[in-house]
Amino acid sequence: MKVEECLKAIGGELVSGVGTKVFRGVSIDSRTLKKDELFICIRGDRFDGHDFIEEAQNKKAAAIILSSGNNETSRRGEVPIVVRVDDTLEALQELARFHRGKMPVRVVGITGTNGKSTTKEMTAAITEKKLKTIKTKGNLNNHIGLPLNLFHLSKEDEVAILEMGMSAVGEIKRLAEIAQPKIGVLTNISEGHLVHLKTLKKIQAAKGELYDSLSEDGTAIVNADDPLVLELARSVRAKVVTYGVHNEADVKAENISSMGQEGFSFNVRFFGENIPVCLPFLGECNIYNALAAIATGYSLGIASSDIQDGLRNAKLLSNRYEVVKYEGATIINDSYNANPRSMQEALKTLAGYRCEGRRFFVVGDMLELGEMAEGAHVRLGVDVAGHSLDYLVAVGDLSAHVVESAVASGLNKKQTATASDHKCAVSFLKKHVRPGDCLLVKGSRGTRMEEVVQGLIAS
Repeated sequence: MKVEECLKAIGGELVSGVGTKVFRGVSIDSRTLKKDELFICIRGDRFDGHDFIEEAQNKKAAAIILSSGNNETSRRGEVPIVVRVDDTLEALQELARFHRGKMPVRVVGITGTNGKSTTKEMTAAITEKKLKTIKTKGNLNNHIGLPLNLFHLSKEDEVAILEMGMSAVGEIKRLAEIAQPKIGVLTNISEGHLVHLKTLKKIQAAKGELYDSLSEDGTAIVNADDPLVLELARSVRAKVVTYGVHNEADVKAENISSMGQEGFSFNVRFFGENIPVCLPFLGECNIYNALAAIATGYSLGIASSDIQDGLRNAKLLSNRYEVVKYEGATIINDSYNANPRSMQEALKTLAGYRCEGRRFFVVGDMLELGEMAEGAHVRLGVDVAGHSLDYLVAVGDLSAHVVESAVASGLNKKQTATASDHKCAVSFLKKHVRPGDCLLVKGSRGTRMEEVVQGLIAS
């Protein structure tokens, strides 16, 4: 892109250089910046891009976008093209929006409290069978990550599967303005990000911004088994395609059968077709993610045979129902994140897992629940006591409430342990885990519960 096109998109002021200069990529990180890329100085929680302008110059950035009030550039060496704007984050977003607008790609936006990344991976596995597909890299799904993903779009791409995360009202709306989705997928709505949003109804409204962004010729993919999602669907302008297990839906799973560690098999009835599906993942929640992906694939014109093949060969991201072995025991690593609903799903998965030995539920704190935090952990403890588990191991101050509640609800105290940190939990598990046992490890991202898994495997 030429700098003059960039100026048109973001409304910046050319401080030095000429607008005919071409840049061949966009970066906000001086460590990974390549020659002839545009460097945008973003202020983050830990770093300020303006502090790395000299490094960007030394790496021969084609141009630099900085905010008003900052020193323009170091005078050492060649001074690149400099553009000044009021807000560099807004400039990043508007430039991404401009670039996306030039691409003839169909965008699928995916949001929801749980299952966004997994649904994204399954959907991409399906669309890649017939369409040139780009998808969100890793978890770059926020107001900075999504724009950076869009810069990878080319005119050859036919579909973009983009995850949209949020923690406050208005964030999904903004992401949709930038990405301009043709299809919107809302996986589910439950407690999460309550620090900012406070109530479930506010979470519903914030997630619903994705459906609101769809035009009449767009498609809303709707979870028919989630009342809050279904309620939002009643007012959308777009075409609605529903999916579910229990309620009637356009895309419905039937005859679900567990294949143990191999996942699930089931039939999917949709729009006059009935196809068998083998889903090689643990967790019944993944059936819903697969149905959302099937509904999306169908809406994009993917044939049923390619849908089957795509799901059969889909790969999950790390720390999401990832099965690893430890000295004859099975570890189900679902440590990527946690909230009350996903903890319930994990508990159900562990309780139903067929193993020769005992079942260990290893939990970390559920974060970002605001005033509901203690109550949510207490309720989890009650649920743990109601399932056939052999050990409950808690790591963290909030998770201690899970143990207290479980014991008060009838779980034998000798079947519990409260660990002060990961190392303490690993030490306890090393002493107690035997071949044939099964452990499920889960906690919010900030608790880094994968360190428990890594500690065991490393030993």
